[in-house]
Amino acid sequence: MTHTIAKPLPLTTSQHAMWLLHTISGRGELFNVAECMVFRGKVAATTLQHAFNHVWQASDTLSCRFPHDADYTPALQPTHNTPIIEIIQLEHDIEHVTDYAQQFMAPKLCQPFDLSSQPLMQLQLLRGESQDYLMILAHHLLLDGYGFGLFSQALSRSYNALIKNKALPNLRFSDQQTLLDAQQQATYLTTVDSARQTLNQWLDDIGEIHSFSDSKADVTTANKRTSQQFTRAQWQTIQSAASSINSSSSEILLAAIATALIAKTQHYHATLGLLMMNRQSMAELSAPCVQSNVLPLPLNLTPDMTLHDITVLVNHQIKALKQLQSYRVESLKRDRQKQGKSLTVFGPTINLLPFSSNPKYAGIETHSHILSAGTTDDIMLQIHLLGDTPANIDFDVNEARYQPDQVNTIQAQVFDIAIRWANQPTLALSELVKCLIQEPKHVF
Repeated sequence: MTHTIAKPLPLTTSQHAMWLLHTISGRGELFNVAECMVFRGKVAATTLQHAFNHVWQASDTLSCRFPHDADYTPALQPTHNTPIIEIIQLEHDIEHVTDYAQQFMAPKLCQPFDLSSQPLMQLQLLRGESQDYLMILAHHLLLDGYGFGLFSQALSRSYNALIKNKALPNLRFSDQQTLLDAQQQATYLTTVDSARQTLNQWLDDIGEIHSFSDSKADVTTANKRTSQQFTRAQWQTIQSAASSINSSSSEILLAAIATALIAKTQHYHATLGLLMMNRQSMAELSAPCVQSNVLPLPLNLTPDMTLHDITVLVNHQIKALKQLQSYRVESLKRDRQKQGKSLTVFGPTINLLPFSSNPKYAGIETHSHILSAGTTDDIMLQIHLLGDTPANIDFDVNEARYQPDQVNTIQAQVFDIAIRWANQPTLALSELVKCLIQEPKHVF
């Protein structure tokens, strides 16, 4: 359908890439994101709605739709019609929040947003006996992982101001035009072009890229998720090993994932996909809209490497990749096609989710559960780094490529490798791989 566009604003490169994925795929529901915010008490529903109104109207990248003209050129069109938070009364508190929230949101995650005609966010406040739960569904165009953080912090600030009868805060979100201007500066464009050249050179040097599955089946349904958390004793062992080799726990986990991939493929060059925040300027850091990117993290490993050697390499490669994060993965895939190369530019995708404080609402503590961070056409490992609390890893997979027993095996091996290497950090990579190949498959 063609829509008349009044005072249109162009899309950023990141927004346009997401709009294209939604439009061309015909499966817009695959780009929904969802979160459950658990309140450790009862909130004032009317005040929460007023706070949401303020946040919504403070950002044209939130309160917008994305109509297109007859040539299918999209635009961002602000609208100040704030969605109404639906109130749902529960008979009692929820016992298993994550399971309940996943089941509650599943039907909503299967419904695509109409980008051109409806607000791209829905909220339901579930009211339990002693605590409440806010279910948030949005299109990825409005929010990415970092954007969810900006949104939740702004919502709590506004709520707290209203409760204290103070003036509503100036939220200082970047508007769309400021974001566009920042990304059209000569220095920014030079950085993007340099990143394009470097990333393509990296991929030219790699050759074939492998993942845990050889299948190329397209996504047909929302990702299937399984989760596993380290025990406290295991996590303390990993933290101790990280300290002893002057590394970090997240780098040990990346080393474990790369090792599991080597054991599966028998190729010592592992190229992971790493989710990047892709925010460097103040304009980008203040905009909740989609900006994140995923790019190849090539790890050229050798059989004699120890855990320390690999974590040093991981650290070096991540630092190098941070300088290249402004070049879109969609553009990189197009580059590879033009050069006659495979469209596959990385294997498993890794999303490192650092520990962050959860905002309080008039003294009421909150805890957030990420229910869906979008889709992956292969496998994505979302690593929740929770401070001293043992890390949890979500394994999100394209069910068309992975059977449940395959996912269980991958999950078991990643955990097993991380623990083994934490206990024996001087073990050579080849020795660890040999042990994995010789031992029978098991479920952790």
